Amino acid sequence: MPLFPFLLLFQLMTSCSSRGNSLNETDEHSTAGTAKHSPALRGMGTPPARIRGTASIVNRNMKGTHPVARVLTAPQSLHIPSQSTQKAMYPWKRRASRYESLASRFPAPAGFHRVKIKTGTYAYYLRHLPLLPQGSKVKSYDGLLLVDSTKAAAAVIDLDVGKRDLQQCMDTIMRIRGEYHWWRKSSTRVKFRYGGGKYFGWAQWKNGIRPRQHGRSVVYEPRGTVDSSRKNFIRYLTFMFAMTGTINNNREPTVKKLADLSAGDFFIHPAPSARVLGHAIIIVDIIKNATGRVKILMAQGYTPAQDFHVIKNPSGGIWYDINETATINTPLWSGFLWKNLRRFRY
Repeated sequence: MPLFPFLLLFQLMTSCSSRGNSLNETDEHSTAGTAKHSPALRGMGTPPARIRGTASIVNRNMKGTHPVARVLTAPQSLHIPSQSTQKAMYPWKRRASRYESLASRFPAPAGFHRVKIKTGTYAYYLRHLPLLPQGSKVKSYDGLLLVDSTKAAAAVIDLDVGKRDLQQCMDTIMRIRGEYHWWRKSSTRVKFRYGGGKYFGWAQWKNGIRPRQHGRSVVYEPRGTVDSSRKNFIRYLTFMFAMTGTINNNREPTVKKLADLSAGDFFIHPAPSARVLGHAIIIVDIIKNATGRVKILMAQGYTPAQDFHVIKNPSGGIWYDINETATINTPLWSGFLWKNLRRFRY
């Protein structure tokens, strides 16, 4: 049973998550080319007008599982992770039989360059996320084909979703952030905002500490077992998916100016009420040209919990122009402004 039934109920109804290098870095290379609802509560949400569509379900398909094999070739300037490195970077059970980096699938368009990043940074981690084969469909946590999400997707990222309707929009962003720190072995930095705006982290969870509602405050008590296994790490993340969302993570630091923008920053619309969905999408790569024009590549999870996917630009292509006065409209959600940008403190 959830630790706090009333808090869990509210969080389930309101959710749909260290920086890399900023735009002040030099260019790396140039390439031409292109509320969280439980099943019982899902029908209670009233999507706001800015939602352009819904994740329509048409049929059930079994998801295949295949061992990760060889790495697809790509330009050396992309610094694609080696076979052993990518297995360590993305250790979850994947479905694709071979590794294909996001960056190798989506080159920068003519006249643009990917911003320079350092190997091992969060921006590097996002740039080389593993993809499912071209033509893959977006499916829900229970294997249903999602029509609108598939139409909105330029690619599907090879990330498991879990067996419950929990890893939705903000949760997917938290999952990726947590996985990055797992790879970097920086366990003390795996922490996300909890009730009351406080952070609750993996370092506490693995040492048996659990939060408990005490009146209007949250107290932390040693009530669990000490366990630093990956299985327990996923339990921690799943717990956080259920107990936090767009409202709490909207308190994360803002991004002040375009020159500071980094992959890993995310747009967020917190849920305005318990009956209306919020949403969040993450920047996974950034390009710019000689005049300083900046474009971003974005990805999202959505409701119901579903495959993490790169999103198309409704105006064409996959790259979105970004500046401090831009309005970002995606296929399924519109109205993201600069003031909606956040980045994780940890």
